[in-house]
Amino acid sequence: MTHAVYKMISLPLFTAVMASCSNPSQSAPDGAVGFDLLSDINVICKEVPKKYAYFEARAAHWPETCERARQEASRVESRKGALEVLERVVDDLYDPHIGLNTNNQNSPRLIPSGSDLWIETVEDKHIVTAVRPKSGAAEAGIRVGDALVSFNQMMPRDLALTRIHAGQDSMNENRQRWAINAAIAGRRSESRNIEIRRGEDVFSFSLAAPEVSLPDETVTSKIFSERVGYIRFNNSLGNSSTVSAFNLALNDMRQTDGLIIDLRETPSGGSTNVAEPILGRFIAKKTAYQRTVFRNGIFNNRAVKPSGEWTYDKPVIVLVGRWTGSMGEGMAIGFDGMKRGHVMGSKMARLAGGTKSIKLKKTGISLNFPAYDLHHLDGTPRHNWEPSDRAVADNGAQKDIVLERAISKLQGK
Repeated sequence: MTHAVYKMISLPLFTAVMASCSNPSQSAPDGAVGFDLLSDINVICKEVPKKYAYFEARAAHWPETCERARQEASRVESRKGALEVLERVVDDLYDPHIGLNTNNQNSPRLIPSGSDLWIETVEDKHIVTAVRPKSGAAEAGIRVGDALVSFNQMMPRDLALTRIHAGQDSMNENRQRWAINAAIAGRRSESRNIEIRRGEDVFSFSLAAPEVSLPDETVTSKIFSERVGYIRFNNSLGNSSTVSAFNLALNDMRQTDGLIIDLRETPSGGSTNVAEPILGRFIAKKTAYQRTVFRNGIFNNRAVKPSGEWTYDKPVIVLVGRWTGSMGEGMAIGFDGMKRGHVMGSKMARLAGGTKSIKLKKTGISLNFPAYDLHHLDGTPRHNWEPSDRAVADNGAQKDIVLERAISKLQGK
């Protein structure tokens, strides 16, 4: 493993919101534009190279992106059209942690919160490696291991090009992966039809919406046989009531011999105001859990203090998967970095860095993007870190493989 070289400074503890850009906040009304879209495009084209933490990998096609956007802006006649131009600019950054704070029914769904499949390219085949439980894909019967043949009658490369605009002749592996997965999430107004190969057979499925229906409770919990506790977060790491709900659940786990923390359904990110008091229940003294790294190489280690009236000091297993996003990823590397949790599962959502916003003055729309990097304490970028104990974490409607393994591990089997 290669570690980066940093300069370290001491910074005061700050409160940050680690919100995933996959959770847009409002819908954009249509109607006359009445603003200068070109001015906002120029702001994006100037500010993104200066402030976006991962711009270097996108620099080659950025001039083409901006030129295309400027030409399109001159022809825009509605707010809907303006939003479409801005969405294409965002597409060309191919980063699931970048997004606009608004959408309409024609907008593409964002990943990970608006997706239900994850596809990786393996030896020129596009293989399903994760299926979100209780989603449209899971209910249709898509399975891990299926190979993508087509989506809405488009082959994988053509599908990717629906989300890649500038620089189509230099489509690298990361960009193609993002584009295929983003395209399969679909647009809010369109149907989704997928064709997959399973063994020697080819099957066609019509997929319902990818979003899942979650319980009203911010956390759910239970105790399995042989005194193994289980607490699951229901995409609630940005909800201030989650801390008290977690504390109530943890009180019921006080006599257990081990605890499973399930972070597999946290795609919309959250807040350190929620995550840190939860992490604090597992330590007896102030402990670093995550590293913030700025573009100039300066970094600081963020620490968490003990919280609650007592500390849970029994073994902990943390479950993660493709829909563990942003603050969920921060908690996972925090448990690992503090040596207070054994992390098990698959690659996470890989929502890179911590975000900031640029408000575009003419449209009133905000662009959210990563402005600084976040690392595991060992120096691994958070978006590259993955658990060493690997198992299928998101298995659709099939058996919950990683949960069964975690229970067995805590029961000593």
